[in-house]
Amino acid sequence: MSAAIGVRAAQLGRRVLVLTVDPAKRLATALGLELNDDSDKPVEGLNLSAAVVDSKKIFDRFLRTHASESGVVDRIMKNRLYQQMSTTLSGSQEFTALERLLQATESGHYDLVVLDTPPTKHAMDFLTAPQRLSSLFSETITRWFSSPDEKPKGFIASIVGAGTRTVLKSLEILTGGQFIEELVDFFAAVRSIQRVLRERSLAAEALLKNESTKFIVVTSFDAAKLVEAKYLQGQLKKMGYRLKAVVINRAFPLWLPDGERASAEATSAETKLQVFFDQFRDYYRTRYSLYEDFAKGLDKSIVLTRIPEYRQDIHGLDDLKALAETLSEATV
Repeated sequence: MSAAIGVRAAQLGRRVLVLTVDPAKRLATALGLELNDDSDKPVEGLNLSAAVVDSKKIFDRFLRTHASESGVVDRIMKNRLYQQMSTTLSGSQEFTALERLLQATESGHYDLVVLDTPPTKHAMDFLTAPQRLSSLFSETITRWFSSPDEKPKGFIASIVGAGTRTVLKSLEILTGGQFIEELVDFFAAVRSIQRVLRERSLAAEALLKNESTKFIVVTSFDAAKLVEAKYLQGQLKKMGYRLKAVVINRAFPLWLPDGERASAEATSAETKLQVFFDQFRDYYRTRYSLYEDFAKGLDKSIVLTRIPEYRQDIHGLDDLKALAETLSEATV
């Protein structure tokens, strides 16, 4: 769906980049691209590019760009805590995705950047990642983890330093001295980039809340999914984000004909098949009450679009163009 939005925007004359955090590379498959690194790959015949967010590479590049000394960069990259954090720490992948989004918008190369985010159940973690990560690297935290061997300055500092040493000694008993050494070394080294890291986190949050940034929720024609989408709509509004549209995917089968009846000479098997077919069609008609209730609960400013279920999977640029055409025509 993100790729189809990108295709449609490119057809309308915009310079577009589609970013994905999906490691399954479905975007690459749909566009017929090899996204084996985080560079922007152009789509042939369209003013459209695509890229996959590589958390490790983006974090490493972030360090090299913003660390004041090369020795600090080497020190951080060799730290095993950083090696773990840059790939699996909660908030790190979200931060790198938003950092990549920020870089793309700041580059001036594109009129529109589409970021394909995780599913709804992870969306709130994704949206709050900048605040969580900036809090983690606040000056208070990094000072607390400064090396206990540093000489305290002043009465208050000496108390804090003593407390830190006591806590670290306790942790050392539980986790082993090597972990504590890595932890202290990491926070001591990261102090040189904490300011810019927090600034970039706050800039990403500001970008998400900017008037030019719009959210699109893609859901399915299912009671539980529609409840989930309605919850997300409320949360986005509460947090100050702008929901532009809701896409209900696979709302009805495109291959389900209407009005066909078995002939008078139908066999018993054909009659049973007709009964089953009628029940199947009525099942979809009944489900529209779910859609109507959901539609009534949406703000009038939100565009609602229903996409049918196609006979085959979306694969390749031609299929994406067909889906993009449906998107442009299916607005309710």
